[in-house]
Amino acid sequence: MKKSLRARVFISCGQQGTDEVNTAHSIAERLQKMGFDPYIAVEQQSLEGLKESIFRKLRESEYFIFIDFKREKLDVPGNEDVHRGSLFSHQELAIAAFLNIEDLLAFQEEGVKKDDAILKFIQANCIPFTSPDKHLLPDVVVGKVIERGWKSDWRNELILVRDEKDYEDAFHVPAKKMSRFYHIKVQNLHKERTAYHCVAYLESVKYPTGERKTFEAVELKWKGVIHSYATIPPSSFLSPFRYLDGFFVFHDSPNIAYIGINPFIIDFSAYRDRFKLEGPGDFRLTYVVFSENFPPAKATFELQLGNSLDDIKFYITHEEGDVA
Repeated sequence: MKKSLRARVFISCGQQGTDEVNTAHSIAERLQKMGFDPYIAVEQQSLEGLKESIFRKLRESEYFIFIDFKREKLDVPGNEDVHRGSLFSHQELAIAAFLNIEDLLAFQEEGVKKDDAILKFIQANCIPFTSPDKHLLPDVVVGKVIERGWKSDWRNELILVRDEKDYEDAFHVPAKKMSRFYHIKVQNLHKERTAYHCVAYLESVKYPTGERKTFEAVELKWKGVIHSYATIPPSSFLSPFRYLDGFFVFHDSPNIAYIGINPFIIDFSAYRDRFKLEGPGDFRLTYVVFSENFPPAKATFELQLGNSLDDIKFYITHEEGDVA
């Protein structure tokens, strides 16, 4: 399965009037043509809406665009023409700062109070624009995106994928017989950040009977590694991935799959039988990978067991980049 790499851009734009809505959509269309995956934030009136839409999209985004439009005039000494900015946009900016979204572009309409709210703490260096020039804002945004060198072909996430030939036949030393290991590729999509201390688990199995069973946290083994964790280089590296042992079968009993728990750190012998699937039959296995500096990632795979090695099929059915 090939992952479509499109960096996500959160567009925080007040949208109080038609002009603001049109501006937001124009910016989104321009960014989409550049290869980005833009999201236009809308005002949510419920806590559930904030959690399911705004918070999730902010947490997922690689880039953040903050546009601060004028609201009502403030009562300030000297009768200066000073206005407050968009409350929702400032709230979203505060959340983005908490989430450490480093790639930020900020624009502010002239007349909005300077360094107000969260702006005075994060040094956003807002780019000013005038009310008559609102229609030019999409051009200005695109120009700054190019100037900053924003790239559209990466994401701040790990993913689990596999090709049908991601397996290897090897001699199983403890059992003294040949076995076949089926691997899962854990790939780092970040353009420059290395994923540290990646640890993998089998989360659940759905059996042919329809029963779904969850499992306690038992560390799985990385290909060619004896400790529990792996380091995965960024996408700029020639091989930005590591292989995980999904499961293995013995050549002389291909109808029985043993989940790839790490025998070098797991010394409870009963786990072997607990993490064993007996076919023929179709199973759904959900794996999850945690990292020290990336959101958790998980994927569900279909496993078809028959009576021979050729009967075994193992492929992804559902992927989630962030399970937090």
